[in-house]
Amino acid sequence: MIRLHIFPASLRGTPNPSPFCIKLETVLRLASVPHEIVYATNPAKAPKGKLPFIELEGERIGDSALILERLRERLGIDLDRELSDSERAQSHMIQRMLDERLYWVLVHSRWIEEANWPVVQKGFFGGMPFPLSRIVSAVARRQVRAALHAQGTGRHSAEEIYELGAADLAALAALLGEREFFFANTPSVADAACFAYLVSILGPDLDSPLKEAALRHANLVRHMERMHALYAATRQRRQIALTLAA
Repeated sequence: MIRLHIFPASLRGTPNPSPFCIKLETVLRLASVPHEIVYATNPAKAPKGKLPFIELEGERIGDSALILERLRERLGIDLDRELSDSERAQSHMIQRMLDERLYWVLVHSRWIEEANWPVVQKGFFGGMPFPLSRIVSAVARRQVRAALHAQGTGRHSAEEIYELGAADLAALAALLGEREFFFANTPSVADAACFAYLVSILGPDLDSPLKEAALRHANLVRHMERMHALYAATRQRRQIALTLAA
């Protein structure tokens, strides 16, 4: 069985604090792939120093994009199997836009936005004793700020950062249109990725221009709600199966 290592749920309103973890778990659920969840809090122990990662046939595989490719190659797990070459290319571009730019806007809205920082600090570090929680969270925030600057997003003003995020969300909304899913009558990996980011933006009680931009697109809100219902339904089926197997 696949062992999926992800963060524990620590931010109310979203299944996982990491959109990468949400995307991968959503794909496994929608594909009805048996898997065991392992909650981890130290990404340094992961094969690439980040979560999620999986254990498959004795191998530890990191990076959600590479994991999905390995699952397709080895086990035939592919939510995109019905897509045309052109649709696969569009799906690839959607995922790269989300992972390489919108992700960093999301990080800014959580870690740098002063109004949101107390909520994030409590959610991620509240389980630590005082004053360790303050010390570790301050160090982590400095590291995130440095990563944002090194990546490039942190070199912009807050207004410019949110403009970039709003443009990405507008592009998603235009591509989705009035369809239930991006490419077919059933969800693809692009839908799982879009859900992961939308629930990360809209779910938590964290206000920002990024959230306001997402709420302006009713079709994206409906997509998130539709995908969330599918995610929850597959979770319920999994819990029933585990109960029966016990």
